[in-house]
Amino acid sequence: MTTVRDRINAHLPIVLEVLRTGSLIVIALSTICASQSLKQMAGSHELPSEASQMHKSND
Repeated sequence: MTTVRDRINAHLPIVLEVLRTGSLIVIALSTICASQSLKQMAGSHELPSEASQMHKSND
C-alpha cells in the first residue's frame, strides 16, 4: 500500500508541469493584451499630429 507522501511525489511533476504551462499561457495572453493597448495609445497620439499637419497645409 502506498503512502500519501508516495502519491504526492508521484503526481508532483505532473502538477508542476500543468502550473508551468498555465503560467506561460497567462503571460502570453497578458503580453498580447498589453501590445494591443499600446497600439491603441500610440494610435490616439498620432491623430492630433496628423490633424495639425492638415491644418498647416490648409493655411
